[in-house]
Amino acid sequence: MSKNAGTNTRSRPVFIDEDQVKALLDWNEARYAIEQAFVSVSNQARNAATRLSDQPVSSQPARTFVQAEGGVLLCMPGFVGQHRLSSGTPERASTLACKLITSFRKNASVGLPSINGEVFVFNSTTGKLDAVIEANHLTGVRTATASLVATDHLFLRPARLNAPDGAVSIQLGIVGCGFQGMMHALGFVHTQSMARVRTIRLWNRTPGRAVQLKEVLTEEAKKTNSNYSVFVCDTVEDCCRDCDVIVTATGSSEPLVYRNFLKPNVHINAVGAGEYHHAELAQDVYDVCQVYIDHQEGARKELATLRSNIVGEVGEVILRENRTEEASLLPKAGGISVFQSLGMATEDVTVGRLVYEKYLKSQAGSNEK
Repeated sequence: MSKNAGTNTRSRPVFIDEDQVKALLDWNEARYAIEQAFVSVSNQARNAATRLSDQPVSSQPARTFVQAEGGVLLCMPGFVGQHRLSSGTPERASTLACKLITSFRKNASVGLPSINGEVFVFNSTTGKLDAVIEANHLTGVRTATASLVATDHLFLRPARLNAPDGAVSIQLGIVGCGFQGMMHALGFVHTQSMARVRTIRLWNRTPGRAVQLKEVLTEEAKKTNSNYSVFVCDTVEDCCRDCDVIVTATGSSEPLVYRNFLKPNVHINAVGAGEYHHAELAQDVYDVCQVYIDHQEGARKELATLRSNIVGEVGEVILRENRTEEASLLPKAGGISVFQSLGMATEDVTVGRLVYEKYLKSQAGSNEK
């Protein structure tokens, strides 16, 4: 018997670091990857008779938490089958991946990020590890992009259909200007084909972070040739006033946004994770809004105490678009819609595969020179 029998004789998995991820990951490409993740979860949830054969499917268990001295390890495995790698192409792929995240709050005292993550991408046919991708930036993009997808399908597309010229402009409010608040603001700035951003209003409990984000967005306006205005607000109410789209991205365990802060017609992406995933919005908002989620299984566990009308998954809204035989799940016109963002492994699967494929293409291009 060959001494190599049963051993791994192939090349090592590639390692894609944070700087490479930042260079490779495009907002609009990530948006399509996240749409595929949403659709795969909702299509899988359908019974066999109504499952769509031309749409992706998925498998993802609940994430697990492992307590350690000084921190916690989160494990998020997932599989997405027959998803398209990019819009407008027939090419499909099946991807098996797992994201591992560590959260160690005392890291800041030694100059390290408190949260670190990697996505492990496996060959879905052989199970061999293909790539290890540093995932701090990837996680920021995929979380913000999930909100972009929800905003587009729940709020902006209906608005574009009703606009005389098909163009929509928005005033954006960012409540919480930490990493996720920054990534959401940048995501809206870099995907203005959905809607032109005319104003961005910022609030943070520590005002200095809002000022820092204003400086970042001012520079981005120059880079993207945009003419939006950026304002730092003293109160959450001022931040939300007259906004069409709002992002809440804080760790607050108490309500920050109340019904009387809001226009009659507004979309909110509730992203923050305090003691409860739904702590940032007051109950008087939940009393009148329509809530959408990324996946039912996560909602049953993490939104068990939410008192509101959960309409369904964003992926199911997408599946029913342009299918006249199925009733629309779109929000009622003129009301408040909320995307209650929980995050799920399939998002990391499709975005991780996107990064890996782009890395391979960049390496092939380099070798041809």
